[in-house]
Amino acid sequence: MSTYVRFVNAFLPLVLLLGCGERDADRTAPTTLKLGHVSHDHHLALYVVLDNADEYAGETGLSVVVVRDRELYELFDAGRKVAELQIIKVGGGAKMPTALAQGVIDIGLGGVAPVLAACDRGAPVKLIAPLHSKGDMLVVRSDLPVDTWQDLVDRIKISEVPFRMGYKSPMAVAKLVLEDALRHEGISHSGDPSRADVGVHMINVKGGGKLNTALSEGLIDGYVGNNPFPAIGAEKGIGKIVSSLEDLPPGRFGDHPCCCLAANTQALAGKKEIVVALLVLLLRANETINGDLDAGVRSACRWIGTSEDVERASIPTSGYSLEADAAWHGCMSVWFDAMNDLGALQNRLKGLQEEEAAAVAYDLSFLEQARERLERERAHD
Repeated sequence: MSTYVRFVNAFLPLVLLLGCGERDADRTAPTTLKLGHVSHDHHLALYVVLDNADEYAGETGLSVVVVRDRELYELFDAGRKVAELQIIKVGGGAKMPTALAQGVIDIGLGGVAPVLAACDRGAPVKLIAPLHSKGDMLVVRSDLPVDTWQDLVDRIKISEVPFRMGYKSPMAVAKLVLEDALRHEGISHSGDPSRADVGVHMINVKGGGKLNTALSEGLIDGYVGNNPFPAIGAEKGIGKIVSSLEDLPPGRFGDHPCCCLAANTQALAGKKEIVVALLVLLLRANETINGDLDAGVRSACRWIGTSEDVERASIPTSGYSLEADAAWHGCMSVWFDAMNDLGALQNRLKGLQEEEAAAVAYDLSFLEQARERLERERAHD
């Protein structure tokens, strides 16, 4: 036997063993799940989860370890590390669904309207759970003699110049609710600032964080936006809150779904167990938010940097729930009707009723699995 053959016979088993070991290691390596949020308190459930997950371990079987606070966490299931959670701040409006479609994030927290618009365009995105409702406000300059919606309507109708109304992005939930109310009141509006023949100029300030700045600098007369920005504006004396948008006529947006959880379809296919585990924790976190305002305020202030006074004013204006029940489906039906009326749906979802559109835009199976798992874990606790 040649020296070469003896060498191969001696080392080939070791090479194969090492090779198999590497492949086995790859197979058992923890999954990375990238979570995108917009850094406001409508996404409070995520912050409460990551601040309190260890308290839930006994009833969920899941725990979280901080690697880099507010950036990277390790997720453990029954004591075994199963995932690394990367926390990524993304922009609001269409930026979150775009980040999902591009694979920048796997799961995103954001507005239902931008998510539906992305699904309509054929983006590889699915709505996988409700998250939040209400919490959108109408704000005007502090010095304006306007205290109610009717005051504002009357002022707009007699004014010789258009009222300048700010919003944070073209598909923002608040913008669409306001446009529905303006249409009901017979008030014309336009995004073209050169038009003097309309009652309202709609001005995109390009970000929720810029709403109060634009108001304080006199670039706009008022704005529609989600808390905590209105509460911040009120605290600083920049603006005053005139109304919750859910109270605007014609009244069809009462308790309207605002934010949801959405996912990249490839992530749903490849990271099923981790997505379910995350939803289990979010279900438990919502119980904390709804039962312990102090805990919600602590997490919101820590993650967002807002004051305690702001969050005590802001959080109670919102509804936090992952319940995809009949009431939620009914409210989502209103969204589809409104978006169709406003021409916001032009492709796959155009003209569909909510039940038909759900087959295209939703995948609520992960939420159902999460609810079943939480019930099982609690039964064995």
